[in-house]
Amino acid sequence: MEETKRNTSKKKIVLGVVIVVLLIAVFAGIYFLFGPKTTAGSKSYTLEVVDDAGNTKDYKASTDAEYLRDALEELEESEDFSMEGDEDDYGLYIDTVNGVTADYDADGAYWAIYVNGEYGQNGVDSQPVHDGDAFKLVYETYNE
Repeated sequence: MEETKRNTSKKKIVLGVVIVVLLIAVFAGIYFLFGPKTTAGSKSYTLEVVDDAGNTKDYKASTDAEYLRDALEELEESEDFSMEGDEDDYGLYIDTVNGVTADYDADGAYWAIYVNGEYGQNGVDSQPVHDGDAFKLVYETYNE
């Protein structure tokens, strides 16, 4: 009787693991099917930086990079643009742009990414760059 309970318990555990693996596979497939797509080759983009005082600095550049981080790192080499941040499991979290640091822990400040006028849905590491894109890095504060 006790062995039957153990076998039933083992079957439930195996079934649970199989279901979790299948769910992960389904969600990964959906992400790759409907997630952000990159384009290869040369593309032009613009970047507007708006700092904590509302001052703006505009950049126009071309890149072969597929993601925004790589494009911005190229921009650092050729223009008077700089960015710094911390790496975590999700990629680079930008905390300083052109010498202006946003400290979320101190006052809720952060650097927001806008893509073609819309609040960005991806981080700097996963934001694709397409020809003609207009990016903005804006110093913002979060207030509840």
